[in-house]
Amino acid sequence: MKIGKWLALLAITFALVNRSVSADDRVTRKSDRAPIRGELTAVTRSSVTIKLQNGQEEQISVANIASIRFDGEPPTLSQAQSNERSGALDVALEKYTQIELEYTGDDRRIKTELSFLIARTKVLAALASPADREAAAKAMGDFRENNGSNFRYYEATLLHAEILAQDAAGQAEAQQLLQEIQECDVTGFRLQAGVQLGLLLLAGGDSQEALIAFDKVISESGDDPSATSARYEGMLGRGMCLKSNGSTDEAIAVAEQIIDGASESESRTLARAWVMKGDCMRDKDMPKDALFAYLFVDVLYPTVPAAHAEALYHLSNLWGPAGYQNRADEARATLTAKYPNSPWASR
Repeated sequence: MKIGKWLALLAITFALVNRSVSADDRVTRKSDRAPIRGELTAVTRSSVTIKLQNGQEEQISVANIASIRFDGEPPTLSQAQSNERSGALDVALEKYTQIELEYTGDDRRIKTELSFLIARTKVLAALASPADREAAAKAMGDFRENNGSNFRYYEATLLHAEILAQDAAGQAEAQQLLQEIQECDVTGFRLQAGVQLGLLLLAGGDSQEALIAFDKVISESGDDPSATSARYEGMLGRGMCLKSNGSTDEAIAVAEQIIDGASESESRTLARAWVMKGDCMRDKDMPKDALFAYLFVDVLYPTVPAAHAEALYHLSNLWGPAGYQNRADEARATLTAKYPNSPWASR
């Protein structure tokens, strides 16, 4: 064989070997943000098992999954996920939908993941837009009905319950879904269901029972890395109960504990903690301190729609008396432009 053909064959062989080495699944853990590469060999409601390149297998709780990538997924999918994380939910939804339409592969995992990502994005957007709640609830309900054994099932159920709970008519169904999750074997999600049940109790005016629910979550979270999110959510709920009972200073202390301790990946919890601190400062007739608390949300967490809309509303009312009417006008303009269907925009 001529040397040119040998070189061509060698190049093809190298390319195939290199492809086999780099082609893999990847799971990133919440607990340490470590990406784990290999082949997903088992997927259940409770965990995923990934076979590493050295032949060993590692099992990861679904509550400890920060992100997951499948071998062969469309490269534009990571861009859409980046848009979702940055709060550009409309852009993310458009990209997810386009990828789903154009995907011609036969990997069922990718098709199912796209279905979940579309439903999740709709739910996150609908939290700040009541007009979109019904469609978001349907999308997530459909995903749950069709994917009962998928590793996203428990997360989907929590999101479904969260969007249903936004309306009084859906709260009974939301409670049933959360009770289902409280019986599962995944600590992080079981405790998260406890948080959401506490929020339902608080919304119904039962702050004492809600406080008991939140304290139970905090005490049971322990040092479990998969329960970190639930622990800080439980602390936030506890602070909300204290505020509703008039213990404003204690609620502020809880907010500051969350702000000092939670990871930046807990953006929703951190944003809501700053909002709660701002609300407490308004209760104490400290408008300047309240303004700065809401400003933190506007500057650091514009990717959290519901909290950001609420913060913008308060900023539009606080900047004027502070002598900055132009900034008040800017806050109002951003609120109505970015969240036109939010209840805060109509106030």
